[in-house]
Amino acid sequence: MDAGKRIDDLLFITNGLADLLEQENAALHSNRLDIVQSLLERKTTLSRAYEIRVFGMKQELEHEQAQYDEVDLANIDRLTEVGQRVAVLIDENEKMLKIALEVSRRFMACVADSAKLAVPGTGAYSASGRTGATTTATQKQAPSMALDETL
Repeated sequence: MDAGKRIDDLLFITNGLADLLEQENAALHSNRLDIVQSLLERKTTLSRAYEIRVFGMKQELEHEQAQYDEVDLANIDRLTEVGQRVAVLIDENEKMLKIALEVSRRFMACVADSAKLAVPGTGAYSASGRTGATTTATQKQAPSMALDETL
């Protein structure tokens, strides 16, 4: 493939990836996980296309260095700028995804702990000869619970 064409393709893919990451970061910031889910397939496709183009460029550089010497420097500069923009967006995206996963994990742990505490006694005889829930279990009340649509 022509070096200029490969740079143009990579520039197009990288711009698309940057735009998609901005959309995903905005969705994560506003807790719109449905939007994040809808972008996942396109994000995967663009990431694979980017990886294939970069791998191809590396292969070509190992064999034909002179081919890239003639490429328009303006395109290389734009590619560098977009690459830096993508790097910043990826870093932000990674942090927000980790936060979203941790919040979900903690929420589910709280729900599980609440469910464990709300389980009534077995109805078997206790050490005092009583049946049914113990006094500590009867004092416990089931916690109120609200579901968050983002899960």
